[in-house]
Amino acid sequence: MRHLTHLVPCFLLVVFLPAAPAAGREMSRDILGLRLEMPKTEVQRRLQDIGRFVRDERKRQQVWEVRDPSFSHLVVGFDSKDLLRYVTAVAREDTKAKRVSYVEVGDVREARQAGDPAIKNFHYQWSLPAEKGDWEILIVVRGRDPEFLSTYSLKRSGGDVEESD
Repeated sequence: MRHLTHLVPCFLLVVFLPAAPAAGREMSRDILGLRLEMPKTEVQRRLQDIGRFVRDERKRQQVWEVRDPSFSHLVVGFDSKDLLRYVTAVAREDTKAKRVSYVEVGDVREARQAGDPAIKNFHYQWSLPAEKGDWEILIVVRGRDPEFLSTYSLKRSGGDVEESD
């Protein structure tokens, strides 16, 4: 029994540390099946499968309510060629929500911290390199909670200023 006492602190660390992404795990390039550069018709078809249209917004933007355990709404934006240029998932706030932690998206130690945790403004950013001629992707997660995100976005990085959000 005396030999096991040194294992108890190690066990407690493993059990109570927040889940970290697996080493070398690829960050997701989609949100609920939506990938940047998808044509608007394909995006809307997917959104109709998982939710309902709420409204059109300015700058070629739409809001959709979705049936998902973690997210209540998706905000999608299209470029002048009707290709998806960004998607933002808004976290559900009800008590039954399956909350998403920042570390489920990516390793926060490798992220750019754009917010100020001292005032409960958590804002992490990661860049994914371009693939197969596509744009570089910027992943942005934000929230007021130190562990769980409020919004999760994918957007094209660089390019025409008029087309960015």
